[in-house]
Amino acid sequence: MAWWFATKKELRKFGSKIKADITELVSQGLNNRVLIEELREQVVSKKEIELMIREGILEVREPTPQTSRTTTRTSPQTNKRKKANKLLDKMEIMAEIASMEETGTATSDIFNEIVTMRGLCRKTCFYKYLKIVRGQAARTPRTKVTN
Repeated sequence: MAWWFATKKELRKFGSKIKADITELVSQGLNNRVLIEELREQVVSKKEIELMIREGILEVREPTPQTSRTTTRTSPQTNKRKKANKLLDKMEIMAEIASMEETGTATSDIFNEIVTMRGLCRKTCFYKYLKIVRGQAARTPRTKVTN
């Protein structure tokens, strides 16, 4: 029956029924809130799990003074020294390649000696240095000028 055709008595019944349903829902909602709070206490958050894992890792590692890193800024002089050392290493490798080229050593033997055996540079750098050395050798005359 539609409520607009209902009598006062029927409307009171509907009202009391609605009131009972609402009180039941509110009590269920309160019970659910209590359950949610209990579950929140039991559930461990992601941050807590990460902290537990980190603590476990730190206990397993047992950091030593040697492994602790301190952030230090590199000075411009240090950077220049590093660059100079790289350049010197490059020049030494190229001089070694040039001396082996002059003696007539095969390229594969030079590669094996410098890259594989000594580990002075990688394959790509070796071929780059070889190209530079051969380019320089082509520009410099091999004949000696005598007076």
